[in-house]
Amino acid sequence: MKLPSIQKVFRESTRTFMRFPFVMVAAGTATVAALILVDYEGPPGSSVLFNILFASILGFPLMLALALVAERRGWGKSLAFSAQAIGVLLLVAYALSVPSNILCAPLLHLNRLLLLVLASSLLVAVAPFAASGQLNGFWQYNKTLLQRIILAALFSVILFAGLAIALAAVDQLFGVDVTGKRYAELGLFLLGIFATWFLLAGVPEDLDGLETLTEYPGVLKLSGQYILIPLLFVYLVILYAYLAKIAIQWSWPQGWVSGLVFGFAATGITAYLLLFPIREKTENRWIKGAARWFWIVMIPPIVVLHLAIWRRVSEYGITEMRYFGFALGAWLAAMVAYFLASRTKNIKVIPASICVLALLTSFGPWGAFRVSEKSQVDRLEQLLVQNHLLADGKVQTVQGQVSAADAGQISSIVRYLRDVHGYERIQPWFSESLKRDSTGMGLIDQEPDIVVKALGVEYVKEPIFTGGNFREIRADKDRTVNSEGYDHLLAAQRLSLGMPDFTDPNDGIAYGMDSALDVLTMREVDGRTIVDSVQVSLRPLVNSLLEEYGSVAGGGIPPEKMSASAATETMKLKVVLRRIEFRRDKGQIKPTAYDAFILYSWNRR
Repeated sequence: MKLPSIQKVFRESTRTFMRFPFVMVAAGTATVAALILVDYEGPPGSSVLFNILFASILGFPLMLALALVAERRGWGKSLAFSAQAIGVLLLVAYALSVPSNILCAPLLHLNRLLLLVLASSLLVAVAPFAASGQLNGFWQYNKTLLQRIILAALFSVILFAGLAIALAAVDQLFGVDVTGKRYAELGLFLLGIFATWFLLAGVPEDLDGLETLTEYPGVLKLSGQYILIPLLFVYLVILYAYLAKIAIQWSWPQGWVSGLVFGFAATGITAYLLLFPIREKTENRWIKGAARWFWIVMIPPIVVLHLAIWRRVSEYGITEMRYFGFALGAWLAAMVAYFLASRTKNIKVIPASICVLALLTSFGPWGAFRVSEKSQVDRLEQLLVQNHLLADGKVQTVQGQVSAADAGQISSIVRYLRDVHGYERIQPWFSESLKRDSTGMGLIDQEPDIVVKALGVEYVKEPIFTGGNFREIRADKDRTVNSEGYDHLLAAQRLSLGMPDFTDPNDGIAYGMDSALDVLTMREVDGRTIVDSVQVSLRPLVNSLLEEYGSVAGGGIPPEKMSASAATETMKLKVVLRRIEFRRDKGQIKPTAYDAFILYSWNRR
């Protein structure tokens, strides 16, 4: 294979820049801004570079889409320049909406950027072929883009690995101090300049000529027919087995099923798109039938998906994740209706509709962020009014105790608002400001525990979920354990299923758990002789904790509420649980392990 000369590489690079000048400027600006931010060594603070970085990241796909549309439609230089100038103005307006102290700003700004980048990237995929027809050209165009993206990523990784080893060699062999920042900056440069330039150089120029191409890589058929189709069948079996379980037990579907439904849908749609160009060949006629059955079997999972999300919404209100779950579920329902009823079955509808969905849900009173914020603020207001903590739109100082469940929900909502939206919607309830001064960052939102305490509620830390049916709750690590009346302490003890008995012959004590982890027995021993023993039953303690706190008090339970004690005439024993791990099995709670402090004392005979 003959390698291109340096002159040809330079010539092609210059040609690519002249073809996409606004795109390259956006990529270069984002890279420079990111490099400066990474290299900065002072205290964290506000910087206009964050505004520039966000706008430039969005500018890359947006300006590329505009440039390709101008090329495809044969716009003159003045019209093409005007269209991209309007794009620049939109980016400037977007940059002004991004807070310069983004490191402490609510997550909605980052989430909105991701939505807009998704919409702009799909615009790149669809906009040049927005007119009807030319499905093969549309498919060939996106296939070329995908191949180029994969190659750009692969070459960038190889280059990074080689250059990183070279930097490490310079550091080790010549004593040149190469800090970790340099490796990060190398990666950013390769991603922002090399990968971008390489990708743009491979964007097809003759878009009209793509319609006549018949090239179909065998690896795509291999991936679609022998990898994705079997995987799709596995998803199908699991999904319908779960649907049968729901029908037999007549129970609400779990929220986790949404991930499986989306995985099944994504796998099936990807396989359909990969195999689309060969569906008319005699040996591949099965693709059309399989595609129709795929859309049919999607109907019951879509229903279950909406039921699962609706259950979570009815209990805990709308969040961005639940909003997008509903939106994607509605989109899937629309795709099912379209591909079952339409004769043309235009595959452009898939990316185009997702593009519109991402754009519409990123802003406005109907958007994910505004709807989710309103839902959670309304829930918080309802909880405060029920507990007489809010009246006439103002926080009230009242005597009384808020239940652990309500305190957990209030704490969770305040955490959510602080992380995702900020406190602007609830600030009018308070006479004092919900912001604090931070050196270099200006005014930032108060920590959630401060706001919750200002409401007159005991703050409950975030619950800990270990996945599936496994869960754990913990005592507040910032509170002390009362050891009054006890002479000895065994700290950080692990009590789990199948553990051997603990024995300390020097101190003359031993302890062990029963097989169900319900009872701890402490023994005073003299050699092999048991002198005395005392038992503490932990099961009533665990049941009362779950009844009072449920799953909302992951790390905020006072230690004294997680303790149990017992005594005989000569021995005293107190067990303070620092963490309880348990699982739900057929509706029953079964502890699997405890982390505990064991305090004891005795009067020796």
